[in-house]
Amino acid sequence: MVSHRRTRRTAGVLAPLAAVGLLAGCMPGTSGNRADNSARPGAVATDPAAMGKVTLHVLDYFTGDPDNAWMKDVVAAFEKKYPNITVQRSSLPWGDVMAALPLKLKSANPPDIVPANNGWQSLGTLVRGGLVLNLDNYAKAYGWQRSFPPSILNEHEFTPDGKQMGTGSMFGAPVARASLIEVYYNRALLKKTGVGVPRTFAQFQAALAKAKAAGIAPITLGNADRNGITQPLFSLMNALGARSEISDFTYSHGEVDITRTGFPQAVSALKRWSDKGYLAKDYAGTASDEAAQSFVNGKGLFHFNYSGSLPFKPGQSKGFGSFVLPRADGGKPVVTASSATNFSIASKSKHADAAAAFLQFAAGEQAAELAVRHRTMPLLHPRVKAPAGDPLFADDVAIARQISTDDTSVPYLDWTTPTLFDTINTALQNTLAGKSTPKAAVTAVRDDATAFVKGLAR
Repeated sequence: MVSHRRTRRTAGVLAPLAAVGLLAGCMPGTSGNRADNSARPGAVATDPAAMGKVTLHVLDYFTGDPDNAWMKDVVAAFEKKYPNITVQRSSLPWGDVMAALPLKLKSANPPDIVPANNGWQSLGTLVRGGLVLNLDNYAKAYGWQRSFPPSILNEHEFTPDGKQMGTGSMFGAPVARASLIEVYYNRALLKKTGVGVPRTFAQFQAALAKAKAAGIAPITLGNADRNGITQPLFSLMNALGARSEISDFTYSHGEVDITRTGFPQAVSALKRWSDKGYLAKDYAGTASDEAAQSFVNGKGLFHFNYSGSLPFKPGQSKGFGSFVLPRADGGKPVVTASSATNFSIASKSKHADAAAAFLQFAAGEQAAELAVRHRTMPLLHPRVKAPAGDPLFADDVAIARQISTDDTSVPYLDWTTPTLFDTINTALQNTLAGKSTPKAAVTAVRDDATAFVKGLAR
């Protein structure tokens, strides 16, 4: 199975187009005049049964299972509960959806609900173009500010002028499924090294050394497609940096420098891992999917990846487990996480009340239970339990419960700017190959973020 959040890491290929529009004060295909993104005045309807006959058009990128199966079940459950509302889905590959969104939302008959990507790559651009609806009235009516963990809520917020992310008004809502970066481990190989599941950062480092000494690849990794190096990097940031600083830097809250996020320490730690031979051989020439398959085939002790991204055969996952990289200071583990998708409502939607009701349902406990039924990680509802007989999935559900109860997640660092994903990858590749230094990587990230923030202020 493939996690869509993992697929989203390829957003950099679309980023330059978004960056041009943002820095010019508009977006491709829109005028330079900022739209009025304030919440619509007046009361909103929250009883779907009283909305009459409605047909909702939903665009998503759930083209493969288990994502498609989950979405089909959510739609079926919603229609069963509210038979007066029909949901018509259109599903396209993620890249096609991202490329088509601006034109679809500008059309005379746009989809009512769209999966705008978090960050400046997509949602921020659509907000600045006035193409998605301010959801504050619905957030108040449904109590989303109370029911969603603040860190997850922030991922869907922009100021109405489109200049600030992570604060202001809601322009999207999460679904009851999580996507996050975690550390997978091979149970048999961990036992062979003579150590247990690492509960501290020091124990994790010790496990790497023992695996290397035993002739076991400590970390299976592939980055030929530039889709594998950020997972261990972001995990190291979460272990070594301050959670609040990571979030504030990503959202450009205040003047947080990249040096305060744990990024310099993470780059240096990853370089040490590389120099010590803890990363799989030829990781720079191995595709991320190949590395994932190699790990599943028993070729490494640990593997950093997005939830639901490993190509297990039925029953194979029982030999594996997962955890979040422990913090070096012994605090509660911090995880880079988000909803598996987030839905926005088109500003031109003629059925905004019904669309918001569907968003409420997709974020509800029944949707989380359907996620568990399809062996995908739930979110927002810590009471949902994992079924017996699948220890890896039980680990995943426990991590999701932690996010929902402790609010210990951070956004993806590359949301900071439309181009930062490419900047990080290039800087890391050069650093790990010995062509550059960790200090140069820090400078490259700082320069990218600084230039973008200055452009937003125009």
